[in-house]
Amino acid sequence: MKDYSQYHYMELYDMLNHINPYKYPERIKDVEKEIALRKERGEVPQKLVPVIDWSPLKFWKRKKKSLAAGAESSPA
Repeated sequence: MKDYSQYHYMELYDMLNHINPYKYPERIKDVEKEIALRKERGEVPQKLVPVIDWSPLKFWKRKKKSLAAGAESSPA
């Protein structure tokens, strides 16, 4: 495991946006753990604490619904 304690919290959030969660799920978990530790210690300003749901299942459910809605509303 990489030592994420040396990174600034903004760098950690940036990592979450740029790490491929399908290719490197363990890295995502490690960065999330470091962010959670910093939240507990109060090292991250509350206004900067986003709630990120990386669940691909929720994304695909929404995507399928929007695709299905588009297919229903388009003329045949």
